[in-house]
Amino acid sequence: MYLLTFCKSLMTSWMKGIIKRNHRTGKLNYKKKPQDGKTELEKKVRQRYKDHPDMVKLHLYFMAERSIPDDLLLQDKANMGIVAVSYALMFLYVSCAIGYLPSFLYSRFLVGFAGILIVIFSLLVAFGFLAYLGMGLSIISAEVVPFLILAIGVDNMFIISRAEKGVPAEVTNIEERLARGLSNIGPSILCAATCEFLAFMIGTLTNIPALLSFCLVAGIAVLVDFIFQVTAFVAILKLDNTRIANHRADVVPCIVYDNPKPRRNEIINRLFEKYYTPFVMNKICHLVIVALVILFFVFGVLGFQNITLGISHMASVTSESDIYWYFDTQEDYVDQGPISYLVFRDVNYTNMENRKLMNEMADALSVLNDSVQQPIYSWIKGFEMFLREDTDWAVPCGSLGINALPFNEQMRKFVKIKVNSDCCLKYGICGEQYIKDVVFNSWGEVETTRYRFYHTPLRIEWDYIRDLQATRYVVDQFTDKFKKNSWALKNYEGKSEDESRSVFAYSLFYVYYEQYYYIRGVLAENILITVAIIIFAAQLITTLKSSIFVGLTVFMISFSLVGVS
Repeated sequence: MYLLTFCKSLMTSWMKGIIKRNHRTGKLNYKKKPQDGKTELEKKVRQRYKDHPDMVKLHLYFMAERSIPDDLLLQDKANMGIVAVSYALMFLYVSCAIGYLPSFLYSRFLVGFAGILIVIFSLLVAFGFLAYLGMGLSIISAEVVPFLILAIGVDNMFIISRAEKGVPAEVTNIEERLARGLSNIGPSILCAATCEFLAFMIGTLTNIPALLSFCLVAGIAVLVDFIFQVTAFVAILKLDNTRIANHRADVVPCIVYDNPKPRRNEIINRLFEKYYTPFVMNKICHLVIVALVILFFVFGVLGFQNITLGISHMASVTSESDIYWYFDTQEDYVDQGPISYLVFRDVNYTNMENRKLMNEMADALSVLNDSVQQPIYSWIKGFEMFLREDTDWAVPCGSLGINALPFNEQMRKFVKIKVNSDCCLKYGICGEQYIKDVVFNSWGEVETTRYRFYHTPLRIEWDYIRDLQATRYVVDQFTDKFKKNSWALKNYEGKSEDESRSVFAYSLFYVYYEQYYYIRGVLAENILITVAIIIFAAQLITTLKSSIFVGLTVFMISFSLVGVS
């Protein structure tokens, strides 16, 4: 008993402190410091244990609606060092691969450094554009896009620098060498950048905010990076080639070599030319490659049929996180699922057909034994019992003459019936327990009501998706049949069907799993549109037959990756 009192008083004092501080400052105090609330709660727990050393030791795990976003924000800050180290390592790799080590003349550390800066500038432009639009930067955008643009930018740097090196040695003019190199590879990297940009723009057509933000940032970054690569990077290459022609050292160009050694031949080029290309062009190898491609595609088709929806919520938090242990403890010990609500908005409650539909919805929810736990906290059944004047409970419940009053007055009297009254204890008509489920507007009319119920224990991701789908199925069967209040009809003029719904279901996890309601269709649509764009873009630099082959190859690769994974 003391343990329950301790937990209740602890949470009450903690919440009062938060509410009082927010009321005093006029803003959410924990918006910028998500760990402040956790730290304050831990201090209160430690103080209670200090005051009561003989109390049973507890492991305290808690979760609020903002816990996962706050935890992701902390992870994002912790991962900034990893991003910085990755860029530093990529800088070293690019500098070594583009140039010729250990030669100080033919190494290209400055070119590699400039290339990394171009990638960073592209990201800054993309992030700035997103901020200009007033859109927030999602965690996936902040952590994934930098690596994505780094890979694309480095690839273009290698292509441009290799193209210049491939120009015959007889051409000595630096500008002409760069022009010839760009004329060879310019159309291909333009086609690739166009496909990448348009593919990401297709992703912005989805209704998933995190994906929209990611695709918009990635698309803008790819476009800006391409512009910088064919302008700034080419100019940097020109300056670096001038440095090499003048026999000046890399990084420290004030050092001049009098008789520099010629640069060595590239080993990788010789390996590809002497071994790899003849091997791949062999007829037997052709057959093996085609067979492997078909085999992977078949595996992809088989795997696609058994693809599971959802990603574990444990994957979004680290094992050191408090939220991780909350989820782990919940999975092991909690025998009740999250609370959910069925909200009725602007429904005409005086219409008997509407009341009948509300009762039917409660009955439909009660039979979802795999998804919903009993009971369904429905105020409509108790309210209709309260309106009956020819019963034994008419006097103790105050139902005499109740039907002569307007509906809104009837509802006020109903929600005032105490849970400790004879009406509640003997006859089960307990209006007070629904006082938070009925909302009156400023005119004193019932505007919104709700049902409350709990889901069954949810262990894996499919459980969440299944319960969401089951609840939505019930809602979709009834929502269009309700008649709205006449005074509320004008509020829905010009609004979409979803915005005009009279009934909708809500639970905290619905927000995260809503996307799985339609994500398969989005996947198929995006892949088909992207393949069409690739075919169109490839046709600008090659034949229609080759373009279709390229598009088909991309489709098979995408299908195989989704299916095999």
